[in-house]
Amino acid sequence: MKNIVKEAARLSANLYNADIKRVLGNDCRKDETVKAKRMLIYYLFNFVEISHNQMKLHINKLNHATSIYHCTQFNKDLEESDFIAMKFAHFMGEMRAYSIYGEEFEEKKRQLEKLKIEINNLKK
Repeated sequence: MKNIVKEAARLSANLYNADIKRVLGNDCRKDETVKAKRMLIYYLFNFVEISHNQMKLHINKLNHATSIYHCTQFNKDLEESDFIAMKFAHFMGEMRAYSIYGEEFEEKKRQLEKLKIEINNLKK
């Protein structure tokens, strides 16, 4: 798990030209650092399944309310900005090699979604 967090932090910091120590800390308000941290928190919560309460174990002095705020803001940024969506797509492409579930997980997840749709169609 620590390797995934470290690699995600390194990659998000590189995408935004931010210092990785500041991304993993909570003492810098520079725009590029905040954006890199938002991407990291969003990824950790939604894809690595780290709870908001446990974010403080990976990002120094980060409380759960700040984690929730950053996830909400990054979600809005993804919807509103094609540039950020492209950056996140690149980030996700790089992070696929670091899946905590293994390579087959994403394929099984897609198959499960297809099956759910088929089941819902049969119920109608």
